[in-house]
Amino acid sequence: MTFRHPEERPADARDELTVSVRSLDGARIVAAEGTVDLHTAGQLTDAITAALAHQPTRLVIDLTAVRFLSAAGLHVLLKADHAAGDRTQVKVVATGPALHTITLTALDRVLAVHPTLADATGH
Repeated sequence: MTFRHPEERPADARDELTVSVRSLDGARIVAAEGTVDLHTAGQLTDAITAALAHQPTRLVIDLTAVRFLSAAGLHVLLKADHAAGDRTQVKVVATGPALHTITLTALDRVLAVHPTLADATGH
């Protein structure tokens, strides 16, 4: 088993994150694609903060296109859940590597995690 430091990942795997935000029936959906690590977590935090500023009834964080989710990414999810408070319901959509990290750390017991966007939004 080989463990590589994040800086040893190929250059094309580092610092790549695309985040989009859209609305759906009163929910704000923040979708991330790429790598969520120490270098890119701020992008996801900024998008979530902007989405919460609209005071949606639901915030859905879609991580299905995330190839790597580090502890920094997990911290972003916990901060989002805390920042939402009682006014906004936070749901996380995760499969693959993101889901593996979330379940490995037992955050699926703390956060509402769904396998599909349809499950999280009811559509």
